Amino acid sequence: MKHWHCELCGFGLVASAAATMRAIQTHQPAQVILAGIAGGLSDAASVGSAHWFDQAICDGIGVGEGDQFASAESLGWQQWPILGSPGTDETSAPAVGDKIQLARPANVPAAESVTNTLISVCAASSDDVMASRRGSLAGTMDRDAVIAEDMEAFGVAMACQMTSTPCMVVRGISNVAGDRDHSRWQITAALRSVADRLMEWS
Repeated sequence: MKHWHCELCGFGLVASAAATMRAIQTHQPAQVILAGIAGGLSDAASVGSAHWFDQAICDGIGVGEGDQFASAESLGWQQWPILGSPGTDETSAPAVGDKIQLARPANVPAAESVTNTLISVCAASSDDVMASRRGSLAGTMDRDAVIAEDMEAFGVAMACQMTSTPCMVVRGISNVAGDRDHSRWQITAALRSVADRLMEWS
């Protein structure tokens, strides 16, 4: 029987990172699971479905915007550098660039052909053009598939990375990214699918 302690992570990258760090310091969990909703960027993430993710990437931290955007890591900057004790090989936490690897439940193997990637953003896609650009940010590996966008996973994962706490992310697809008509969103169905995924794992 697993013991669950539930916390709200807040809205957006900054709040989620801060709230996760506070929760980790307070509860010192063996692992963290982020569960919630996201916008679909691919046919592989249909509205109402839910998915475990293998990695989270960050969009919007760097220089410029739109087609002019250059990420921090592409400019040679880490969002969080490797820090260690002077004169030793000890490091306090791995460096964090624009991508963080996520854990998966042991009984939910990753697909062999595709790495499920979640892109975390400061502002959700406002239209199909913005969503299409984000969906094309597949990194440097052909097997990466950016299938959904959210606003918290990268912040949660960074807090976990900095404290050496395994992080898992499951997101239900409530809407097509870029669709701002809430009458078409299926939040309840998406959250039910998330609950099903959590129950399968537990």
